[in-house]
Amino acid sequence: EADSGECDDLKQVCVLVGNVMLSKGTLRAGGERVQVRKDPEGYQYGVIVAAPGKLATFRQRRDSSKPGLEEFVEGHAERIEYDEREDTVKLITRARVRLLENEVQRDELRGDAITYDQRNAKYFVTGGKPSADPSNPDGRVRGTIAPRAQAPSDGPSSKAGNVALTPAKDIVTPRSN
Repeated sequence: EADSGECDDLKQVCVLVGNVMLSKGTLRAGGERVQVRKDPEGYQYGVIVAAPGKLATFRQRRDSSKPGLEEFVEGHAERIEYDEREDTVKLITRARVRLLENEVQRDELRGDAITYDQRNAKYFVTGGKPSADPSNPDGRVRGTIAPRAQAPSDGPSSKAGNVALTPAKDIVTPRSN
């Protein structure tokens, strides 16, 4: 969806402008201007640029190995680059990525640039120069990583966790000097 667009079949390039919303499988992306091109092997590459003062967006559903768990990665930046061949999403300038589990935020990363390697579920974050951005004035990488529940094991630590506590029978009064 877009307000206007122009496609060149010979060059395999399409440019969409004005409140653009794209969908490809479970990937959703939006911005003010989007350019999509296809290489001779059929891989697609997209560049999404936000309107001045705004942020471009993307949202991708991840495959979850846990039943009943829906995982999404969503991000915002002034510019987003999608590379189908490398299976990466690069967020450039005022970048932010969040991992959601059943629509509840688990993790968040912020920096000047973030590369999300979808194939390996890895994030690479770089800081930038100090800026006037109130959420990150010193330009450093910021992150919030939520703790994960540990699976129970048969080791000694799991058995120690099942020990019942009982009150002491003999309480000694402390000596005073």
